[in-house]
Amino acid sequence: FHTEGSNSLGDRAGKHLMLVGRLKPGVTPAAATPALTQLAANLEQAFPVEQRDQTFIAGPLPRFDTSSRPSDDDAALATFGTLLIGMAAVVLVVACLNLAAMLLARGAARRKEIAIRMAVGASRARIIRQLMTEGLLLAMLGGAAGMLLGMWSSDLLIPSLGPLLPFDIAWKSGPDFTTLAATFGFCLLATFAFAFGPAVKLSRAASLGHLKDNAGEDVVLRRWRFLPRNPLVALQIGCSLALLTAAFLFVRGAGKAASVETGLQPGDSFLVELDTSLSGYDRPRARQLYSAIEQRLAALPGVERASVSATVPFGMVKLPKRVQRAGAAPAPDANGADAQSLRVIFNSIGADYLATAGLPLLRGRGFTAAEATQAAGPPVAIIDEVLAKKLWPDGDALGQHIEFAGDKTVGVKPDSGDINPGEGIEIVGIVPAVRSGVFEKQPAGAIYVPFARGFQNNAFFYVRFKPRAHGSDAATADLLRRTVREIDPALPVLSLRSFAQLRDDNLELWMVRAAAVLFSVFGALALGLSAVGLYGVKAYSVARRTREIGIRMALGAQRGTVQRMILREGAAMLAAGLALGLVLALVTARIVSSVLYEVSSLDPIAFTIAPIVLAAGGLLATWLPARRATRISPMAALRTE
Repeated sequence: FHTEGSNSLGDRAGKHLMLVGRLKPGVTPAAATPALTQLAANLEQAFPVEQRDQTFIAGPLPRFDTSSRPSDDDAALATFGTLLIGMAAVVLVVACLNLAAMLLARGAARRKEIAIRMAVGASRARIIRQLMTEGLLLAMLGGAAGMLLGMWSSDLLIPSLGPLLPFDIAWKSGPDFTTLAATFGFCLLATFAFAFGPAVKLSRAASLGHLKDNAGEDVVLRRWRFLPRNPLVALQIGCSLALLTAAFLFVRGAGKAASVETGLQPGDSFLVELDTSLSGYDRPRARQLYSAIEQRLAALPGVERASVSATVPFGMVKLPKRVQRAGAAPAPDANGADAQSLRVIFNSIGADYLATAGLPLLRGRGFTAAEATQAAGPPVAIIDEVLAKKLWPDGDALGQHIEFAGDKTVGVKPDSGDINPGEGIEIVGIVPAVRSGVFEKQPAGAIYVPFARGFQNNAFFYVRFKPRAHGSDAATADLLRRTVREIDPALPVLSLRSFAQLRDDNLELWMVRAAAVLFSVFGALALGLSAVGLYGVKAYSVARRTREIGIRMALGAQRGTVQRMILREGAAMLAAGLALGLVLALVTARIVSSVLYEVSSLDPIAFTIAPIVLAAGGLLATWLPARRATRISPMAALRTE
């Protein structure tokens, strides 16, 4: 695991190396665990600072190691995480605005109580402290519920990522001190955000006049004023619209990403991933082994073709290289990089790869069996049309020569068969571009060389079946796994899945889908909070105006007139919130545009559906109190305080 610290081998606190041991033959991991635990305890006792909380694990060696922090180069993942934190903060703001509006509305009914307290000697500071304590209790209850919900949702989200990665994820969702401290800090912040303002206002507004009966019933005189609590409702509606719009943008992007085409037409194919380095093969023996596996897989009943490849589209493994025209002189740019060379995706393939993967030849030919299996003869390559147009924009790339950029004096291992930097490579074929990832907007270009001239220990075998020529996916996977074990029982099968599953289990596609789900959850939460806030304010307003509504109905006002009055007031708040929300939605869309997949940040569908959904929820939240207002009995209303 990568950690910060000293790189000195003499520094016991250094964490830049991983210590690996091998169990003796016949010793199981369970039998070795007690001795390893005791060894870790002895080291911790001898070096309490450097060896604290460290242990030894008896288990399979992971193929990859990783950091707990995302790489600085992974802009998409970093942006994704930042956006999630930002959207969670917006939901917190909406919740605070909701509670602030509700406290103001509820506080109006307590003005008489507060006035009595102040009349008998309570100071204003004590009143504020009492109201703030009530707000803190609400915040702590909400924080505890949020922490439980966060742990539960993490336990659902993280395991879904496990099958996509070539290593196991050890996930512990229990809270630690940092999480508890952060939660408590946010609770305090939320308390000041939604409780301090209402507490100050209510302590200032209370007076001896509120000791009188009906003193709080001043809505008749103020019904056309924009009450102090109404801007809070409008603001949370605006924030909710921004979140809903972002959610619809990500849902639209996830829908398009799910149907993305790689550029290959592999038919009914399965992919078998192997790595000869895990079984101690040297390169010559590994090359022979892969050739035998390729032939055995191609001979299986129902198999149409089979071929080997170093990489697959949308896979975790990518092999970038830089190529240039053969004989091109170095031409450093302003940053010192070679301006003559181009960064491309490298792949080494078998002789039958193009037909197996469904990649048609536009011009030229594919590789012969001798070229694909023998690391001898003049180097040849197939490039895609993107690279061909970049290198020869006005000419035909077929028959031309290119070379790998790099230090020509270093070369490669003499027995590797790899192509040296600066060694001329003849272009024998042109193929269409293939998409290497979901976030790749424009293909960078690709070069294919014979597998023997670009051998990789970690390789993928495409096995293309004839239509309806195999059983279930599970039965087919078992057949392919048995075939590999018949050749070498010690060679592990790292992964085995259909090509369709490869695309669906892509990490980048998971990010798009996860973003759509999480933003939809945030949007739904914000929508619910806004609807509840609007309903609460209007319901309380109707309850406070019971006497006014009774007088109106006693003087001849129709139920429809009263209902329209309540709806009109709620619609005014809703319209103000939607107007503000459109501005916030435009800003939010611009922020998330970098991680949207083939969706415009001004997508008309998202900017149409989101306001409609929010308006429908807001009108429903207003209609319910308006409907209740029409059921008020005039005589009962006139007898209320």
